[in-house]
Amino acid sequence: MRLENEMDAIMAFLDAETYDAKFDVLRMCEELATDHMIDTMAASLDTVIKPGPIYERFDELKSIVLTNKKYEVLR
Repeated sequence: MRLENEMDAIMAFLDAETYDAKFDVLRMCEELATDHMIDTMAASLDTVIKPGPIYERFDELKSIVLTNKKYEVLR
């Protein structure tokens, strides 16, 4: 999968069916990160990431996904 812009990254994140897949998307799109992208992805996880530097907000989003991944149960 190739992510060329912010919208590609958002759509790939929203389409990912597992937290593992969502984390893979995040690893691929770090250089594309914007406040809008982080806010949209966070909203899809029912969370809010407070304002701050992009790199800190992106790291917090990755941390949330990793935490959810840890507790994800396959049915």
